[in-house]
Amino acid sequence: MRIAYFSPVSPQKTGIADYSECELLPYLSRYLDIDIFVDSDVKPNNKFLLENFDVYPYTAYERMKKSYDIPLYHMGNNRFHDYIYRSLIRNPGITVFHDSYVHGFLWSVSVGQGDTDRYREEFEYCYGEKGVDIANRAIQTGVYPVFDYPLIRRILDHSLGVICHNEFSIRTALKEEPSANITKIPHPLTIPQEIRNLEDQNILTIKKSLSIEGKNPIIVSFGFIAPHKRYHVLLKSFKKLLIDFPNAVLLLVGKDLMGIDNLIGDLGLTRSVVKTDFVPFADIVKFLAVADFCVNLRHPTAGETSGSVLRIMAAKKPVIVSDVGWFSEIPDDCCLKVAVDSNEEDLLLAYMQTLAANARMREAIGENALRWVERDHNPEKIAREFYRYIKSVVGGDEITMTRVSEALLILGVDEQDDDLLRHVSASIRGVL
Repeated sequence: MRIAYFSPVSPQKTGIADYSECELLPYLSRYLDIDIFVDSDVKPNNKFLLENFDVYPYTAYERMKKSYDIPLYHMGNNRFHDYIYRSLIRNPGITVFHDSYVHGFLWSVSVGQGDTDRYREEFEYCYGEKGVDIANRAIQTGVYPVFDYPLIRRILDHSLGVICHNEFSIRTALKEEPSANITKIPHPLTIPQEIRNLEDQNILTIKKSLSIEGKNPIIVSFGFIAPHKRYHVLLKSFKKLLIDFPNAVLLLVGKDLMGIDNLIGDLGLTRSVVKTDFVPFADIVKFLAVADFCVNLRHPTAGETSGSVLRIMAAKKPVIVSDVGWFSEIPDDCCLKVAVDSNEEDLLLAYMQTLAANARMREAIGENALRWVERDHNPEKIAREFYRYIKSVVGGDEITMTRVSEALLILGVDEQDDDLLRHVSASIRGVL
């Protein structure tokens, strides 16, 4: 089979580019003939991608689509996905949901660009007149319901098949469209040798370069620094941890999107918290090497499976997570989970105290985590699951989305005919 693969790619700074280039394409290409379609202004720079695939601007797909059995769309929650969104509406295929809430994406390409009409239209499509009222209220007040509404109905209606990485996302999607053809395939993770061989890192040199010699325990939090990552809870708990562990240090490894310096200063933590901004993978390995344990909180969640958490677990480092979304689905012996309630701060503190004092417990959780990642997130196994699902969708009654799209165009149907497309989409799912 030959597929058209739509995804952000390097140098676009998004985890989905890394996912495609490192976790999926090297393995999926063993089963499928794949061409890559990227946004018009993107010049890919990933060596593996350029040496192993033909890469085209997405605008070329319209004249090339007869050459493919089906398009595969990777849909995420930022502006890099607008060309993918528009493409999947025009030429339905299989959509991979990396986030089951996409308000962030839709806001960035509508209100964020001064186009409030598009924002209203998306809410109206998903929720009717109620949606228009919600959109108008958000535009008027400037308070946007980022995690309140998935806004994925149009995507589901224009997808022949949907792949979700976790049960939370499946429940979200089926609530929006009960007839959707959805399967769960876990997030793949290739474990680099650098992570498998963390002991080869010169820990003393790394600590010296970060000016954290003599610090213990070393706690690391990876990822974008944003309000929903609950840093206000982490910092307050960490301040209390310093009472019993005055030499502890907290490393915040990721781009700061919320201006966290003021909170750090207000809590008197300037000397105990180190902030790095965005770091490349080579440096992430260094931070993993020096970490005693990690903390990765978030609430609300957009339904994402966290690649950062999977890498932490693959490095055999214990991690404390919020007991929400996909994180709730991680086996209990592979991490520590904190409920988002009135006891959150105290429970987080208790977990950090326990891990700080108990090296044997840290080791046991880390070993369990690695075994689970190797078993359930094996990229070779997951590529086979992708292949089987794609084959089942394409082979369903010999219908391919290219033929469906051509038939609709002959009938004079375009992407503006929402009601008809919704009916056709549901009918095709019934056939398959």
